[in-house]
Amino acid sequence: MHLSSLFWWRRRFRLRAFDFVFLVHVRFSLACLSLACLSLVACGKQTAPPPRYAILRFENLSGDPALDWTGRALSESLPTSLSNALDGPVLASYALSRSISSLGPRPPAAPGISSERAEAVAAGANRIITGYIEHLGNQIRITASEEDILTGKTLRTVAATAASPFAAIAQLGREFSPRATPPITQIPEALREYATGLEATTSTAPALLRHAASLDPACGPCALAVISTDLSHNDRVAAAADVQNAQHRKLDTISQARVNLEAARLNDNRPATLAAMRQLVAATPADTTLLRALADDETAAGDFTAASNHWKQIVAASPDDALAWNSLGYARSFAGDYAGAGAALQRYDRLRPKGANPQDSIGDLNYSFRRFKEAAANYLEAHKRQPDFQQGGDLYKAAWAKFEAGDKPGADSTFAQFRSARAKSAGEVTDLIVGDWFFRTGRPGEAFSLARKVVAETQSEPLRTDLNAQLAIWDLLDNDRAQAAKDAAAIGTHITSSPVFIARFASLPSAPSAEWQTRAARMVAPNLTALRDLALGYALLLDGKRADARPVWERIVTSSGATDFFSRAVVTRLRGEPLTHPLLPDPNNLNQFAAILDKL
Repeated sequence: MHLSSLFWWRRRFRLRAFDFVFLVHVRFSLACLSLACLSLVACGKQTAPPPRYAILRFENLSGDPALDWTGRALSESLPTSLSNALDGPVLASYALSRSISSLGPRPPAAPGISSERAEAVAAGANRIITGYIEHLGNQIRITASEEDILTGKTLRTVAATAASPFAAIAQLGREFSPRATPPITQIPEALREYATGLEATTSTAPALLRHAASLDPACGPCALAVISTDLSHNDRVAAAADVQNAQHRKLDTISQARVNLEAARLNDNRPATLAAMRQLVAATPADTTLLRALADDETAAGDFTAASNHWKQIVAASPDDALAWNSLGYARSFAGDYAGAGAALQRYDRLRPKGANPQDSIGDLNYSFRRFKEAAANYLEAHKRQPDFQQGGDLYKAAWAKFEAGDKPGADSTFAQFRSARAKSAGEVTDLIVGDWFFRTGRPGEAFSLARKVVAETQSEPLRTDLNAQLAIWDLLDNDRAQAAKDAAAIGTHITSSPVFIARFASLPSAPSAEWQTRAARMVAPNLTALRDLALGYALLLDGKRADARPVWERIVTSSGATDFFSRAVVTRLRGEPLTHPLLPDPNNLNQFAAILDKL
């Protein structure tokens, strides 16, 4: 199972409060990345992974509060100075800060070795550099050590002594490598104001950061800190102005890419966002978290080939990252590469030989390419490995695979096992799922009987509402608009979800297409464009107006994105074309409108 794909196309029809039109790109959690990195130790791998550096905040041991800023300045400046000077890529400071929200904030003055280590691991680093600042007579001395995270060994220690903090910071970079570049700014006061502003309070930080940026207009991190401050205060107007100002400066390559990315996001420009992300990924090879985000965004945008290439880069750098192999498999599957997807998912299976998800993913691949017999075997193997996986959901998927393969008795038998398993794991069988199974496998009478019996007996108002909505949809598919109006009326006035609203709307009396458009405009708020289009699109289909429905559904596809596979399937059918890939079954995110696609 690919979690992102579940959200992209299955979740669309079951979200509550009219919020289902916003597609969520679920990225891998930083905690998972941390576990993947630490698993290398547990597995006792003999081949050390290539170095990937993170530089943490240094500790001020001088006893002089006036030097507190140097600890943050080092962790901000050294990654830039050493980015092309060591034997492996160096993570930028902002790459580490992404994990703060999931791992918890740290006190500003806390040494990085104690507070940022988890962030470094989560961001994919296997080497960390940190140290301390102290007075040595009238001079400043900075001592830094490099540690191998996987072994805990200190690989080297270097030191720099100079008359000023700025000079010592610059010298420390050269002590690590003669190829080190100067600090992020050549103006000492700008570096001090920048570092101080990053750790200042919310009220004092903006002035400090703006002062730093004014002292050195070429300091890219300074300009970006100002933009980030604008955004943290939800001041998009100021952020846009500061972005435009930064774009006219001669910034370093990484900073310019980050500014372009902020500009694209402010303008909600997906192509420009992807272009800026690609530019930034090329300039920051250590930032695998950003690379993963790019691969996910490319998938959401429908650029499956590019996503596949980027997931391939990730698994090349982290060959034991099982989840990355899973994502590579899905990206290749979406791109139409059955063999490549199969190879990736088989590697995933070898890395997780006892897990259910690898076989579930292979089953999804085979199902998507109409290898239904093989898919059923994969799903059953997944269930055998972990019977409680997805609350017995692989039995449901195996049942559909058998049905599509023409084995209807086997499908019913497996579905019965699913009902039994779901009753044990969930406490009750989901009546909507059972009714949907009966209706879509050619037994509408059983579907209606079950649904009406539950409506009459259940004490659950939400279930009664959902079943009445489902009954209305089935009525319309059964060409019984009068009964649909009765079932829709039984819903009442309490609209609990988008499918319920659409079912009531589509159950209105048959009308010309123009009248349906007028109704949609009158009944759906202007700011809910996506809901209005969906309600209109379904109503036209259920009123037999395929030709008029087609442009509406084409508009839905354009607005919803490349991974709204259901809407794309509807458009394909309305164009009179066969579906290349069937939609995957999912008992945990039932699509109450799936039967419409069966009828097209």
